[in-house]
Amino acid sequence: MMTLPSLGDRGIASYNRLGQELAAFNHALRVARPNGAFTAVTLFTFNGLVNRANRLFCRHADLPHFYLLSLDATLSHADLAVQLARLTAACLAFEQRYAHLTEEGHARAKMLRQRDHAGG
Repeated sequence: MMTLPSLGDRGIASYNRLGQELAAFNHALRVARPNGAFTAVTLFTFNGLVNRANRLFCRHADLPHFYLLSLDATLSHADLAVQLARLTAACLAFEQRYAHLTEEGHARAKMLRQRDHAGG
């Protein structure tokens, strides 16, 4: 059995924040379908997601490393969609490894402990 690197409370909070912000980007790109060019503010915000993901994934050699997007480069919606898809896939792989440490996993584990304690 493979031993996972330790993921403390700060790592859990960071992952949950990454998931929320990634969901917002995915919603904006796929549902709202904005028009026009991305501004430096959007690219800077996306780069924040990349930094957070790289810090979380750095101890997992099989997860990709993400590169920062240039604030000066023109980025198409397709370019950003590809980067979001890669980031989403890596987050899903990470979450499968640490499912017991996410907010939802904590709640599920607590419910199971309470149920086991009440029954035993």
